[in-house]
Amino acid sequence: MTQLIHPELSYAVRGVLLNAYNTLGPMLREEYYEQAIAIGLEKRGIYCEAQKQFDVYYEGEQVGLYYVDIWIERGKILLELKVAPQIEPFHRGQTIAYLKVTNADLAIVANFGGASFQDERFPNFLRDRQAEFTWSFHPQENDWLYPELAEQVLRACQRVHFVLGPGFLHQIYRRATMIELRRSQLNFQYIKHLPIEYDGHLLGQQDARLILIEDKILAAVYALHDSDESLVEQLKARMHRLGIRLGMLANFHDIRLSVIPVRLK
Repeated sequence: MTQLIHPELSYAVRGVLLNAYNTLGPMLREEYYEQAIAIGLEKRGIYCEAQKQFDVYYEGEQVGLYYVDIWIERGKILLELKVAPQIEPFHRGQTIAYLKVTNADLAIVANFGGASFQDERFPNFLRDRQAEFTWSFHPQENDWLYPELAEQVLRACQRVHFVLGPGFLHQIYRRATMIELRRSQLNFQYIKHLPIEYDGHLLGQQDARLILIEDKILAAVYALHDSDESLVEQLKARMHRLGIRLGMLANFHDIRLSVIPVRLK
C-alpha cells in the first residue's frame, strides 16, 4: 500500500477546500476561492502563502517566474486551483511540471468549476525518477524544405517541452528554446520587433517575438489553449516581410508539443 504523504494536513486542507466550495458554490473567479481558502487555512492554524514566486530554470539558466496559487506549510503541499468543467489531462501535466519547479512534497489540484467539488493528489515522485529524453521524429522534405535543419530545431523544441512540461508562459518556452538552440550549436537571431510599413511609409513597430534560425526557419514559440488559422496567416506575413520561405508554429501549451510547418510558395 502506498503511504499517504502528510495525511493529517491533507485531510485538514481538503476540509477547507470543501467548505469553500459548499459556501461559495461553483464557477466563481479563481481569485475568490484563493482568498477564501487562505482565510480558512489561517483560521485552522495552517501556514500558507498565496501567489508565492519561484524561479523557473532551464539548463541552469533562469528563464522566467512561476507563482504557486497557494503554498502550504513551506512546501508540504502545493495547491493548484482550477475553475473548469472537470480536471483535464492538461491540468495534471501542468501540476507535475510545477512539482519539478518547486520540489513540493505533494500537489493537490482542486477544481471549483463542476457540479460537485473535485480534487486530485500528486505526490512528488520526481525526486527519485530520472526519465531520459528520446527522439525519433524525421521531418518530410515536402513539409519542411530543410529537413536536416528542421529536425534539429524540432528536437530542440521537443526537449524543452520534455524538460519543462506544460503550463508556463510564452516567454519561458521562448527563452528555453533559445538556450536549447545554442546547446545544439545552431545560429539564431531573436527578433523582438518588426517595422510596419505601407507604401514607403513607416507606420510604427510591432511586437514580433520570433526566432530566426540559420536565416532559414522563422519560429514562433508560444503557449496558447486555442490557436487558429490567423496565427498561420500572421506568420506568413512576417515571413514575407523578412524574405523567409519556411516558418514554424510551436505551441507548448498542452501535454504534447504541437508544431505546424508554414511555407511560402
